[in-house]
Amino acid sequence: MAALALTLLAAGLAPCLAAMARGRPADRLAALILAGPLATLILAVLAAVYARPAYLDVALVLAVLSLAGSLVFARFQARTL
Repeated sequence: MAALALTLLAAGLAPCLAAMARGRPADRLAALILAGPLATLILAVLAAVYARPAYLDVALVLAVLSLAGSLVFARFQARTL
């Protein structure tokens, strides 16, 4: 069941990475905002599967940093959005 969850989350992350690689700045920002929680969920599922609480710590740090990264990217792209 966990393999299915990881596969579906990774499949959802692939279009985000493609949109971040190419696209308009607004599309890149939307993909960045969506990729943060998806990556956090992937790490949380891995923490549950492997019973490693350290992975959950990494997921929580990623959640905070992805929010901050999205805000910084939006601030720098404010002129073009």
